[in-house]
Amino acid sequence: MTDPFALLGVPRRLDLKDTDIDRLLLDASQLHHPDAGGDQNLFLKIRLAGEILKSPEKRVRAAIESTGFSFDGRGEIPAEVVGYFSNVASVLQDVDSFVSERSNALSNLGKAVLDRRVPGLKADLERVISNLNDLKDVMISNFKIFDEKGWSECEAEMGQVARGLIFLTKWSGQLKEANGKIFEALLGG
Repeated sequence: MTDPFALLGVPRRLDLKDTDIDRLLLDASQLHHPDAGGDQNLFLKIRLAGEILKSPEKRVRAAIESTGFSFDGRGEIPAEVVGYFSNVASVLQDVDSFVSERSNALSNLGKAVLDRRVPGLKADLERVISNLNDLKDVMISNFKIFDEKGWSECEAEMGQVARGLIFLTKWSGQLKEANGKIFEALLGG
């Protein structure tokens, strides 16, 4: 794997600002853009490096791999992340149940009765998404500590954070998708 930090000239830190990454990505993209005579393959690698560094879970994984360690996605997940699994699963199940019941409702009255559940479902989705985002922020706050201690000293902790962030990102996506399912069910008549 190409080192995204080196490719973009980004400081070898996890605690990076998106604005710094965006600026360096823009500079490198403009310099190596095929329309400006740059190499197409290098340009694509630069774009991929930007995507990796802008994603906290991908950034920490790239940091682990750039130190010569391999990232094991099957390792330990932080307990605080595992603790949210049942909340996420419960809300997703409630949304799927609503969508299924609404699509099977035979009358407008039946649909209207079911629609009374929508505000509660949306509130549950927003609450769980907010909690996941808060936990994600807490996990990302460890990046500064990893940078201070040195990545080679924190490989196990970094791996655990990376795995936790992967789950949080996946669950956030599923919850946002569930919000869309509610909207589609309502539009479906």
